Parts: sequence; C-alpha cells; structure tokens
Amino acid sequence: MNNQLFSDYVGITRYAGVPTEQTTGRLHYNENLYGPSPQCMETLNSLTLEDISLYESNEKDELLEALSAETKIPVENLFLNNGSAENIKSILSVFTKRGDTILLPDPGWSYYTGIANYKFLNIVLYKIKEGSTKCYHDVSQIKELAYVHQPKVIFITTPAMPTGNKISDEDLLDIIHSFPDTLILVDEAYLGFSEYTLDPVKIIETYDNVVFSRTFSKYYGLANLRIGYGFASTALKNILWLDMPLHRLPHVNKRMAIAALQDKEYYLAITEELLKTRDQFSARLNNIENVKVYESDANFVYVRLIGYDVEKIKKITDGAGYLIRIFTSNNEKYLRITIGTKEIMDAFTDVLVETILASKL
Repeated sequence: MNNQLFSDYVGITRYAGVPTEQTTGRLHYNENLYGPSPQCMETLNSLTLEDISLYESNEKDELLEALSAETKIPVENLFLNNGSAENIKSILSVFTKRGDTILLPDPGWSYYTGIANYKFLNIVLYKIKEGSTKCYHDVSQIKELAYVHQPKVIFITTPAMPTGNKISDEDLLDIIHSFPDTLILVDEAYLGFSEYTLDPVKIIETYDNVVFSRTFSKYYGLANLRIGYGFASTALKNILWLDMPLHRLPHVNKRMAIAALQDKEYYLAITEELLKTRDQFSARLNNIENVKVYESDANFVYVRLIGYDVEKIKKITDGAGYLIRIFTSNNEKYLRITIGTKEIMDAFTDVLVETILASKL
C-alpha cells in the first residue's frame, strides 16, 4: 500500500446505519410503518421488461413533471437523486472543499458529520435547545456562530432530527437573508407530518443561497427505493445538476413514486391516524414522573427521562422486540422513538411503561 497516497484517510471510516435483521418492531429508523400506497404495488405489477432493460431517454423526466404538478415548483428548479442522503453528499461535493467550515445542529443526524469528516471539513455545532414543551432552533446562536466562523454551508433540519421540532418561517428567512454568501441547506426529510406554511417558490425566486432537500422515504414509505429530490434557484440547481445521477433514477422507482403522489387520500388517512397515535403515546408517557415527551412535528418523538437508566430501558425493549434509539445531548441520554401503527404502539407502550417504572435509579 502506498502510505502517502492513503495517509489522509487513516482513521476515517465509512458512515453506515445501524445493522438490523428484524422486520418488525423497527421503531429506530423513522420508517413509515404504515407502508406505501397500495397503488405502488399495482404499478410494480404492471411493469414491462422494457421498463427494466432500456435506458430512460425521454426528453422530459416524468417524475420531475409529476413533482412540479404536485408542489407547484417549476421543473427547472427541481432535481432528483438517490435519496436525501445523496442530496446532502452532492451538495457538499459541489459547494465545499477541504478546510471549509460547515454549521451543523446538535443533536442531529450523524450522517452529516460522517460525510463532513471524509471531505475534511471543519464542523461547528449549534444547539437544538429544549423549551418547556417543545425543542427549538436557537436562531440567535446560529447567527452568532455564523458571523464568527463564516461557514460555507449552514444545515437547517426541519422538522429537526431527533428533536422533532420545526423552525419557524420567519427564523428560516432571517438566516437565509442574513448570510447571502453562505449556502443554507434545508433538510425537509420529515415533511408531511405537520402543517406546511412556507412558500418555497417565493424563496428560491428571491434567494440564490438556499437549497431544499426532500425524500420519498418517510412520508411516502418508499425508503428502500432511494428516491430523493430537492429544489433551488435555477442557477444553483444547474450547478448541483453536475453531480446528479447520469441516467436519472431507475424508471421502476420513479413510476412507484408517481403512484404515491397520486394517492393523496391514502396518505392523508394514515397521517391522520399516525398523528393521533403519536399524541396518545406522548400523553401516556408524560403521565410518568420525570418523563417528558417533547411535542413533535414528525413521525417520531424525543423523550427525556430524569433519574432512569436509559441504557437498561433500551436493552429491555430491544429484547422484547422493539428497537429504539438513544441520543446524547448535554451529557444526558434521550430516547427517540418512531411512531408506528396504533396496534404496534399500543403493545409497545405497555412494554415501555413497565420498563421505565422498573428502571428508576
């Protein structure tokens, strides 16, 4: 091995998700446990051999056209990629170089840090802070750190992961407007589980320094198809397009994504049930002394437990077949729990409550 050639990468490992063999009780990945629209399977069953064997060479991209019709965002501002993770990787590949600084949320998705490390970027963290009932983006801190460190990219995850809170329209616009020479990456992976009041078209028509990233993995339940999309000003999108997949996304995947977009009734129904189940689950846990479930705008909740053995709780619930995640912030351990179907959550809640009560320090 040429040590000089590879020396920069000593100690750097590839980011990977948590290996998981089981297909039930998966409350740790924030998957949509209701599953995608049945129309997706109908679309899959209608495919022909040509849909698989031929490159897609049409002038227009059918998924971009469908997304434009659904979101009212012009086609020339939209882009597709292999999941939102690839959106993020592409954005950093195009707009950063070794030694640049980026501003990341803490707590936040560890993938951000994983990609930044092997691109040799400097990381500055801003805190997602806890309010009385809900977490929030501390915009004053974000701006203060940005003025000092002059980051190339500021990451805004909304709803935030793992805390579940959105940033307000006013605060997001304040950040975008205040740093015209910094790229603002707005990660909206958990879009769809709360009211959306932003006017994205107006933003990308007004500002060249913001890019939005979205996915079909969460709300639409198509995680394993790896369909990400996003939008930005025409100038910014054309630059990002340089790092997009050569032959577009697989035709099979796009056809299923279009089927999902068309079945609004199904997704509205399961989202209504999910939100009701989320509120019931949160209320039951909030009745336990020194347990706080923060209000969430996503399909998961963030749970603080004071005076309980969080590692023991996770070990017991994992053993009972329900996988959950631990996050650490300010030297405290928190649980992040995906909201599944009512049937799943009713059974899990009984296990979790009993486990919490038995894990008091």
